[in-house]
Amino acid sequence: MAGYSLLSKAAAELDGIYEYTILHFGLEQARIYLVGLHEPFQMLAEQLTQGRTADELAPGLRRVERQSHAVFYMSKDSGIRIARVLHQRMDVTRHV
Repeated sequence: MAGYSLLSKAAAELDGIYEYTILHFGLEQARIYLVGLHEPFQMLAEQLTQGRTADELAPGLRRVERQSHAVFYMSKDSGIRIARVLHQRMDVTRHV
């Protein structure tokens, strides 16, 4: 079964999203939002072509939008690596 892993930047970004959401919307909403961000990870690992290519940012990089964020990932032998989780308003060319 294919799986996924988080690179350190993606893990830190998910932590930041969680903390921001707790601060502004409460603990329950933070939990709901984070679960919603994590939901596509396993699906993407099993169906690598679900997202669209982001080769203009880095060779082999793909992206999928989820809620207010863009998830950037790349294929690996047994699934995917989540590289970044960026708010859609961010300038991705500066952060990827």
